[in-house]
Amino acid sequence: MNHRIVFGSYPIPRFAGIASHNFVAWTDADGRPLYEINGGAANADGSFNYCAVKGPLTAVVTDYRHRDLTYYPEFYVRPTSVSNVLMEAPFAVIAARWNAAVEVAEMIRQSGLRYSFLVQNSNSVATAITEAMGLTPPSAAIGRLKAPGSFRRLALKAA
Repeated sequence: MNHRIVFGSYPIPRFAGIASHNFVAWTDADGRPLYEINGGAANADGSFNYCAVKGPLTAVVTDYRHRDLTYYPEFYVRPTSVSNVLMEAPFAVIAARWNAAVEVAEMIRQSGLRYSFLVQNSNSVATAITEAMGLTPPSAAIGRLKAPGSFRRLALKAA
């Protein structure tokens, strides 16, 4: 049975659902989420800032076996989230791609970049994560109005 890498978009209610928060998830053959990577701003204690307007840019990997919504957000399971399958393959193939994504998430956390709603945000993180896996974000989920920052290339240096 094949696992999947999906690109998700969550319409942000604060912006009338016009702008979205993009993220990437790994699901099992039954469609259950196993892991998810979200970008955004971090609070001073390292927790994820759901209402970010400033702060350090971060990328967090949620392991659905160990849920802690303060530090590891979940968007895949929200009823308003929309997802597009980027890849479907056996477990080992998906795991190798996901490892590349986790490495980039760590680079983003260590980058020293600052969160900016229009420039460097969850959408630019989702794009960087997707491209690190050798995949392309779906055109329906990116755009300057739909997903501000989705076209931004993050200035990351290898660790």
